[in-house]
Amino acid sequence: MKQILKRMMPSQNSLIDRGLITKLSKCSEEPPIKLVEHCKSINNSYKKGNYTTVTIVVRAVLDYIPTIFGFTDAAQTHSQIRDRRTFKKALQQLDEASRNIADDSLHSPARKGEVLKVSKMTVDNFQGNLTIVLSETLEQLRTNDLRDEGTAKLAERRAIEAKPNRSQLETIEDFIVEQSWYEEYLDDNKVWICESDNLYQIHVRDDHEDFSETWTKVYPDKLGSGKYSVDLLYNGTVIKRFTFVYCDGGRISVVLPKIHVDKADLLKHDGVDRRVFYWEKDSLGFKLMKLVGNFYIYETPENVAKKSKIEIRPNLPEGAPKEQSTTSVTKHTGTVT
Repeated sequence: MKQILKRMMPSQNSLIDRGLITKLSKCSEEPPIKLVEHCKSINNSYKKGNYTTVTIVVRAVLDYIPTIFGFTDAAQTHSQIRDRRTFKKALQQLDEASRNIADDSLHSPARKGEVLKVSKMTVDNFQGNLTIVLSETLEQLRTNDLRDEGTAKLAERRAIEAKPNRSQLETIEDFIVEQSWYEEYLDDNKVWICESDNLYQIHVRDDHEDFSETWTKVYPDKLGSGKYSVDLLYNGTVIKRFTFVYCDGGRISVVLPKIHVDKADLLKHDGVDRRVFYWEKDSLGFKLMKLVGNFYIYETPENVAKKSKIEIRPNLPEGAPKEQSTTSVTKHTGTVT
């Protein structure tokens, strides 16, 4: 990478190596023509000393490239892309360094006594990271162009944001399905923060309690199970709480399944456990589990369900009556329908 940077460092009259721009313009049958134009604009502005304009166009570059990597924005790209530490670090630093400067330049109204806050030194500090980001973008376009996938994800995200009169719970469900979240730890508790709107968060609570059931005892560590809460929050307010269960010593964590019991079976006193544990595939709890659950060597909720003999059922149609063969009895081991 150091050798690449040395070859591609710009001259005194340009911020981006002209050879790199040429390679971008010829990298595929459908080259990123807007990116090429942005790069040329950066160099022209740099040569003329218009450093504020350079910063604004750098932001345009960062808005442009994420779909090439299959993501929707720069923050999602540097938080979720795998196995590219140098690129991740360069993109994150460039994103953070340019954001406030460009936003101030773009959104500040006219006032007396203005001063230009962006100097040549400011944009010169972008050089190394910008070169890394553009070089990796070139390689991505050559080897694994994900513009179609990224554009589809961006369309889905914009469709979510455009839906009118959506409740906070409906909105967070849409974001959970989109799976655009990143993990952090606050006060030793795991927190998932939505990339699209950081007011939407998922908090994993440290309120563990003992819990065991027949389906938690099928793993090697039969006694290593318990339950805890996972909260969905908007702007710090809990809008829904789910109970999760961990088993096999914490290697597996899943949402608490529901329980189905036939009314006829309640009348039998033969000691046979006829309860049926199940998840509803299209429920919010199941979607949340796919995002924040742990499945160990089983990899998916479906494989955990198979091991634990938990059924996966379709949701009942909205407004449909409950099954006639169910009961509303509630037990401490789960939710019985």
